[in-house]
Amino acid sequence: MNLIDTFKISKKDIITIVGAGGKTSLMYSASSLLRKDYKVLVTTTTHIYIPDKSIYDEIIMLNDFPNENYHSILQNNKNGVYVIGSHTVNNSKIKGLTFEMLDKIIHYFDIVIIEGDGSKEKSLKGWRDSEPVIYPKTTKTIGVVDISSIGLDINEENIHRVDRFLDIINDYSTNKVNIEHLEKLILNKNGLFKIYKGEKILFINKVENINNKTNALNLIKNIKCKSSSYINRYIYGSIFTNEYIKG
Repeated sequence: MNLIDTFKISKKDIITIVGAGGKTSLMYSASSLLRKDYKVLVTTTTHIYIPDKSIYDEIIMLNDFPNENYHSILQNNKNGVYVIGSHTVNNSKIKGLTFEMLDKIIHYFDIVIIEGDGSKEKSLKGWRDSEPVIYPKTTKTIGVVDISSIGLDINEENIHRVDRFLDIINDYSTNKVNIEHLEKLILNKNGLFKIYKGEKILFINKVENINNKTNALNLIKNIKCKSSSYINRYIYGSIFTNEYIKG
C-alpha cells in the first residue's frame, strides 16, 4: 500500500510527526503525494531546514507580513504544498509556528503536517521536558523509530541528547543499542509518545533487509505483548524504498 492509504491520511487531518530517523522525509513524502489533490500546510513547532524548491509550491514566513496581511495570500483555493514558518534563521532554518499562529491559518488548508520534534538528523533521541511540541488539535501523532539503529554505539554521534536517552532506557551496562532499548523508548512515559494527541501511530522506518524486518516484527510483537492498547496502529517499512506495511 502507498503511504497515504497505509497511514489513512484524509481531508482535515492534522498530523504531527515525532521521533528520529525519518520525520522530515516522511513529512515531505506525504506532502508530495497529496499536493495535486489537496491544499497542504507543511510546518513545524520547532525548527526545520529550508527545503529544496522542488518540495513546495509556496513558502511563506508570517513575520514578513505586517498586521497579518498574509491572510489574503492564504485565501486562494490552489492545491499544492505550502511551507509556512514564522521567520528564517541564518538563511538556513525555518522557525516554526506557535499554537496561536496555527489557530489562525489551519482553516485555509485541507491537510496539515507538522514536524513536532528535533533530532539533529540523528538516529535516536531523548526528550527534554519541553519536547515534543504537539499542537492540541492534532488528529494523528506519528512516532518514527529507526530500526537500523539496533547495534549502533550509544553516544552523542548517534543519539541526540544521549543523557536523556539513557534515562529512558535505564540501562547503563551496555554501549550498543538493542531491541529492548527501542521497546523502552516507545513505551516509557517519557519516551516517544510522552506527549501526543489523537490517534497514536508507530512507524518503524528503514526496514530495508531481512534482519531489519525480523527486528521490526519482533519489536511490534513485544510491544503488543506488554501493552496491547498503547499504540493504535503499527506500520513498518521504508521511506527510501517507498514501502509501508501494516504491522
